[in-house]
Amino acid sequence: MLFARSALRSSPLLATSVSRRALSTKPVSLLTPAELRELLASSSPPVVLDASWHMPNAERYAFREWRHKRIEGSGFWDVDQIATKSDKGVPHNMPSTEQFEDACGRLAIKRDDHVVVYDSVGVFSSPRTAFTFKHFGHERVSVLDGGLPRWIAEGNPIDEQRPMNPNPHELEGTGQRAEYRPILSEIMFAGKPRIESYFIADIEEEFTEYKVEAVRDDVRQWEDVDANIAKGDKGAVVVDARPAGRFHGTEPEPREGLESGHMPLAASVPFSTVLSPESSTSPPYKTLLPPADLDKVFSDALGAERWALVKQGDRPVIGTCGSGMTAAVLWLALQRAGAPPIDIYDESWTGYAQRAESKIVKD
Repeated sequence: MLFARSALRSSPLLATSVSRRALSTKPVSLLTPAELRELLASSSPPVVLDASWHMPNAERYAFREWRHKRIEGSGFWDVDQIATKSDKGVPHNMPSTEQFEDACGRLAIKRDDHVVVYDSVGVFSSPRTAFTFKHFGHERVSVLDGGLPRWIAEGNPIDEQRPMNPNPHELEGTGQRAEYRPILSEIMFAGKPRIESYFIADIEEEFTEYKVEAVRDDVRQWEDVDANIAKGDKGAVVVDARPAGRFHGTEPEPREGLESGHMPLAASVPFSTVLSPESSTSPPYKTLLPPADLDKVFSDALGAERWALVKQGDRPVIGTCGSGMTAAVLWLALQRAGAPPIDIYDESWTGYAQRAESKIVKD
């Protein structure tokens, strides 16, 4: 049966946990639209995933947008559904190993596939999904720099039709392959996907048996950051990707009832500071800054001496933000600037500020 696979759910099942350095630390690559288009035309095209997510107050619905405007053949990765439950109501916590394997299998992803993620803002939520794939030991991961807006602005084709069953019989003899990933995504996330019963066998054949072999030890929880705070200047450097006003406690959090401010000794590095100015194109987009510019951003934010230690791998770093999303933008930017991959505080400020025992600084 088509729906024989387990539903996405929280599970304590974990693969072997290993240090960051026990697995390859090859940086996540950035692709331009032209580079992605060339790869898609090759004999071994990558798996393309829309990993869009929007703030609750943005009144944008990522899955709905993907259904009507996406890169041709792309699947959808729902960060809120492929996630574990948080005791503080934080969305999109890191999925369990079982959830990740199940989602990859149902989206026809294999362990050796080249996965390219993008989002509908530019560089906003896609790095979080890239981080997730790396966390579970999937090495071939890239981020589309500038995302869907840049893809469109540079004249590349998009699919504006609701995902439907491909008909492999119509493609016989044409040399073209039926693209199943959109309909596989539709099955996973739509309330009432339109599935013709006579194509179920074709769809089932696309499922893969994805197995995680090792999990990186790069996700931090409240106990970790609390212990890190107790170490003072000898602990890991904490970089906070939220806007400066929220960091300093002078502006409110977007989540109602949540106090603003920051952790003791944390450094403010708003994720917007690692992005380019908005393009003048239609639609507009932002990209990650070049390495030299990123080097200056982090040197100014951390101080030259501390930044040098971070780049050398002599000072660990923990990234945090509002809910663990844009901390991954810093994770990507730091690698592009020459630093080793960092850890991410999964629940970030949304979980931290809700805990009565957390120390909150305003300045």
